[in-house]
Formats: sequence, structure tokens, C-alpha cells
Amino acid sequence: MSIPAASAVDRRRGLAHPRLGWALGLLASLAVLATLDGPGLTIDEPLDVRPGRKYVATLRAEGWRFFRPGVVDRVFRDNAEHPPLGRWLLGICSTLFEPFQVVWKGPDPTATYVVAGRVAPAVSFGILIGLVAATASRRWGTAAGLAAGFALFVMPRVFAHAHLGALDTFLCLFWYAALIAGESAAASHRPLRSTLLAGLLWALALLTKIHAWFLPLFVASWFLLKLPKRRAIALLLVWLATGLLGFVALWPWLWYDGWSRLLAYLGTGVSRSSILVQYLGRVMADRDVPWHYPLFYFVATVPPGVLLLGAVGLQAGLRSRRQDSFPLLLAAVVVFFLALFSTRAPVYDQERLFLVVFPSWAMLAGLGFQRLWQRFSGFRARLALALFLIAQGAGVVLTIPFGLSYYNSLVGGLPGAERLGLELTYWSDPVDQALLDRLAELAPPSARAALVPTLYPGQGIFTTSRGLLRKGIVLGDQEDSDKAEWVVVSRRSAYWPAAFRARLERGQGRMVATRSRQGVWLAAIWHFPPSERAPPPKHPSDP
Repeated sequence: MSIPAASAVDRRRGLAHPRLGWALGLLASLAVLATLDGPGLTIDEPLDVRPGRKYVATLRAEGWRFFRPGVVDRVFRDNAEHPPLGRWLLGICSTLFEPFQVVWKGPDPTATYVVAGRVAPAVSFGILIGLVAATASRRWGTAAGLAAGFALFVMPRVFAHAHLGALDTFLCLFWYAALIAGESAAASHRPLRSTLLAGLLWALALLTKIHAWFLPLFVASWFLLKLPKRRAIALLLVWLATGLLGFVALWPWLWYDGWSRLLAYLGTGVSRSSILVQYLGRVMADRDVPWHYPLFYFVATVPPGVLLLGAVGLQAGLRSRRQDSFPLLLAAVVVFFLALFSTRAPVYDQERLFLVVFPSWAMLAGLGFQRLWQRFSGFRARLALALFLIAQGAGVVLTIPFGLSYYNSLVGGLPGAERLGLELTYWSDPVDQALLDRLAELAPPSARAALVPTLYPGQGIFTTSRGLLRKGIVLGDQEDSDKAEWVVVSRRSAYWPAAFRARLERGQGRMVATRSRQGVWLAAIWHFPPSERAPPPKHPSDP
């Protein structure tokens, strides 16, 4: 049985309520804001927030001189590996909400104010949820919209990324805004204006991350599928020109020596140092993981019920493709990125580089929910269906604030992931305030402490909390871990230095505190006491 054009049917019956989707988006943002300080500082956050603060401070100091060649070179030279939009948003929020962080947590000794910057992805996440829910609602009905938004909301890894002062949530938002605007332009009664708007949104996606350069594949295919050939080509040229001009106009780095700088930027997508990952018990470079790595992480990190609803929606979309081909566009996004990262393209950090597939699957899950909602019209059946969807939020509740360690029941949760030899953490997010406060309680004043692992000089300093500073303790980088009495460890074991591993193998230290979920430790404090000092407690505590 094929699904009718549900959006048109529901509009006639007065049942489509896109505003409910935006209300769900507001709720999602509030949920992230309420838990904003949960994850510890991850490695990318200072590298993204600090340039943003520099942009804001320089613009305020220089005014229009900000756009002069010398100032542009000074502002962007050391951070041109990514376009500036996401960092602008982080810098604006970090600066704007800095006073609130001072009142809440006290002054940041590094003057980075990452938690204040996290407001930007939290708000962007809510807008993304609202966009997904409202789009699905308009096309297929209110049940589809609310289910699609909720499905994205309760994907623990997507929810967790929204807490981080990094670029990935911005990418999802602007990528989908551009895709949906391009799709809508093909059916617009004012195609030129709609295409110009879609092109501007593509420019914003281009200004966020390199993934947006793949959007023309989808928009061009949609235009050619839905419009007469000449009209499609004309509008596509308008769309391309608007997006590319907007991209260059809004990134001053490209105003001077632009061609060579553009080529250097595009080269960062393939030319960079490999990152070590652990997969199925093996440690390997990210370019050398098996082809099934992205597919595995997609299946293993989405709640099982959402996977099932998405499969129902995909089947429904295939059956009704002549009446509504939009589900095929969503499926194409999922297939394309999973296939792309099945090659030797970099696929580090598990799901992060293909995070854009999750909103597409959420919309397919919304369509699947709508189909089942229509099929089972009885009150008890619909109540059971609604409860089934709500139950998919268990993963967020059970793993918060460490949703980036979530694995679903298909792999046995975190204990199953540990048995399979998978990455158990992202990058230091379990080294949170609770663990650092515990170190401040255990360690004597001016004790020597280090953070493991670290990937750049000064990461330990950025992670040091005010409580540690009050005791005269500053975390050193991993190079100090072979001499430090106290070592704060994130369970990204592929990057543990050899000297630290040797200390563990010699049995010189004890784990005295942990942060864990589902019985699996994700971060810990190790104590390596001097010979004259009494041994610490035998059993670790979880603050």
C-alpha cells in the first residue's frame, strides 16, 4: 500500500501543525542548555572557540579596518583549515555569555569561556530539530513531524555533539537548511527568489565545513528531476553563483591571494595527518579502517527503534516514489555519505564526519511512524506506538552527559562495545567537573598532575579547573605522565603514551576515582604514590 501525499491531505483536514515541531525544537535547545556543563572539555573546543573570540575582539577593536589585508592575515592565518562561520557563532556566544559563565562558574583562567560558547550549538540544535520536524510535518502530517524531530532529539550522539563548542552541529543545521531550501525552490511559485535564498543558505553551509561542497550533487539532481531541463539548468546556475559568491564575500581570507588559499583549504579534506582509531580490537590509522566502519557506527549508535522506524519509512518512500520522491532524496544523502566514508577518505572520531546522515534518517523515521500511525487507528495501538517512540530516549537518559560513549543494544551497549574492542570515549569528554573536583579533594596542594592523552601543547592547562588552581595544581600534558603523582586519564587508549602504559604494567599505581556508565569506566584518576607515602584507597570511587 502506497502512502498518499499526506501533507496535502492533512492540510485540507487542518491536521498539519508545523508549529509543534518548532516547539519541540525549543524544548530540545532547553534540554541541551540545562546540561551544557555536563561533558568535560574536548580537544577541538578551545581550537574553535578561541579563534571565534579573536574574530569578535578584533572586529570590535579595528572596525572597518578588520578587512584590511594585514588584519585579515593576522586574524585568519592560523585557523584557515575551516571556514569562519561556526567560529564566529562560537565567538559571539562566548563573548556575549561570558558574564553569565563568570557568575555561574567563576572566571575562566584561560579566558576562553568554552561553556559560554556552547550556547551557540545548543541553540542551533533546537533550530535543526524544529526544521526537521516542521518539514516532515508539512509533507506527511503532524505525527510524522513530531516523530522525526523526536527521533533526532533522542539520538544520543547527535544530542551529545550539541553540547560541544565545535562545528559539527552547525554543519548539520546549515547543510539541511540549504538542502530543504533547494528542494523547495524547485516547487516554488517564485523560483528565482527561492533559488537565491537557497543559494545564500548554501553559502552559509560552505562557510561552516567542507562537507557542503557535496550539496550541488543533490540539489542539481533534484532540479533536473523536477523541472524542465532548460529551467533546471538556469536555476542551478543562479544557485551555484549565489552560493559561491556568498562564500567568498563572507570569508575575507579569500579576498587576497584567493585562488591559492582556496586550493589549500580544499586540500585539507584529503591532505592531513592520520588519526589513530580503535575498531574491533585493532588500533589503526583512520584511512585504513575496513569499509564497513561507517555503516557499523551508523547502525550501532542510533537507537534500535529509530533504526526500525527509518526502515519502515524508507520502504514507504520507495513504494510511493512516484507521488513523493523526497524520501529518496533523504535516502540518497544517507547512502552517499556512508559510501564516501567507506573509501580511504578520513573517517576518524566514529560518527562525527558523517553526522549529516542522522537528520535524514530521523525524517525517514518520522515517515515510518506516520505510516504505522495511519495503519493502527485504535487508541491502544497508537498509545503503544507512541510509548515505543518515547522509549527510544532511554539512551540519552542513561548516558548523559557522556552520550558520545553511547552504543545501542544491538552491540550490547557500552559493555558490549568494550568486549568488541571499540572506542569507548570521544576526546576527554568524561574528564568532567565532577572528576576534576574529586582530584582537587584527593591531591595535596601543589601536587604534580598530568592529563592523558593530550594532542596539542597546553591541553592540560585548558582542562585545569578553578578548584585545582586553588590548590596550586595545573595539569601537565601527557609528556609529564611518566613523572606525575596524579594522572587524569580519558579512555582513548590508542593515544596513551608508552611511558604511561609502562607505569600501568608495572602496577605502580591505583585507580582511585572514575567516571563510568553501564559499569564501564570512561575516565579515571590514577595515583602513583612516592615510596614514602601511604597507598591510596584500593577501590575507585565514581564522583
